[in-house]
Amino acid sequence: MTVPRLARPLMNFLGSPRGARIDAKAIKYTGHSPYSVLFRLDMRRPGAPPASPYRPPLALTTIGRRSGNLHTVGLAYYDVDGGWAVVGSAGGSPTEPHWVRNVRANPAAFVHLHRHTTPVLADVLEGAAKQPIWSMITAKVPLFEQFQAKIGRDIPIVVLRPRTARS
Repeated sequence: MTVPRLARPLMNFLGSPRGARIDAKAIKYTGHSPYSVLFRLDMRRPGAPPASPYRPPLALTTIGRRSGNLHTVGLAYYDVDGGWAVVGSAGGSPTEPHWVRNVRANPAAFVHLHRHTTPVLADVLEGAAKQPIWSMITAKVPLFEQFQAKIGRDIPIVVLRPRTARS
């Protein structure tokens, strides 16, 4: 089954900046991403690469580095040692995503996953520090290696660990 022709405008909208904000709110409040579901259906078309099992993304809420406002974005995640790792690839863009800049300025953030909110501290890993996690992630998603080869910046991995009462 592929995305019906009538649903393509919705998929295009959810891929836009405004649609991404709505998608992030849907993840936060329902635990699921309409965009991910439509994208997954589209991956079933003939000739598409095999899709991995559906896993709802997490919603990451950061504090704006300049505005101080809360910003929420939906991201694919990977489980690591009691936390979650997310990749700051921005879809292979040469510029770093805003959420990475926000956690560099203020590592306190919130993860919304399966309709639960967890306060987290973000640790931005680059260079050799990210290598073990990068190897694990690129084994699952080789597209990140293609992005890294194409762009002129080091793609960071951000590890989100639950905050304790003392952090």
